Amino acid sequence: MKKDVTTLGGLIAAFGLVFMAIIDVGSEFSKGISAALGSKVGIFFDLPSLLIVIGGTVGAVLINFKWTDITKIPSLALKALTAPSEGEESETINQIVELSQEARVNGLLSLEPKIKTIESDFLRNGLEMVVDGVESEAIRESLENELAFMQRRHLKGQQLFLQGGMFCPAFGMVGTLVGLVKMMTDLTDIVQIANNMQVALLTTFYGSLFANTFFLPIGGKLQIMSQNEVILKELMIEGILSIPKGENPKVLKKYLETFIAPKRRGDDA
Repeated sequence: MKKDVTTLGGLIAAFGLVFMAIIDVGSEFSKGISAALGSKVGIFFDLPSLLIVIGGTVGAVLINFKWTDITKIPSLALKALTAPSEGEESETINQIVELSQEARVNGLLSLEPKIKTIESDFLRNGLEMVVDGVESEAIRESLENELAFMQRRHLKGQQLFLQGGMFCPAFGMVGTLVGLVKMMTDLTDIVQIANNMQVALLTTFYGSLFANTFFLPIGGKLQIMSQNEVILKELMIEGILSIPKGENPKVLKKYLETFIAPKRRGDDA
């Protein structure tokens, strides 16, 4: 049986980095960085606290997901930073209505040259099946299967960030407990009490900060983007299946526009 190296690496990372924080690895380095940053900013930097929160979160994510999924984190984060395409739904509706009008006048085979210029693989594949004479039910089943698998892929990407947002505060609490336990071992050393209290507070701070400014917002943004893409593809499916029926283009346009908000419809909607 092949061993899961990612899970093993996650376990080592989570326990190893938390243990390093417990034995104060990097505490002197942390003090130097804090001094360099100045009193106002430096008090918010503590390397052992970062080791607990970041190390624990990274380790937990490694345990939960395959390495191939984890390598997609940078591209998913960049995707969340991109602005959504304005008017994509209206453009798609106009494109489908135009193709419907063409097919109604000149027949389905006349669509073949125009289909090749369509950028959307999903729309192009569906229209190619229409031109090839595939049954409507078979087209719907094929496109809906593709849509379902797309949603599964998107869900995995969302879970990467949403679970990261769940783990960060949890390891922040672990750090808080570590700091409190160490603080209770010697109540006579005021300096040591202050250092341990700093670890206890900053791990909670880091956990909340990373969860609520990075992981959870990006996970939520990916959810919204996925929902919008699903709506667009559902619109495409209905438009594709309407073409062989020879429906009136104006009626078709009105029907497809029900998939989008009134403010985002065409000017003549």
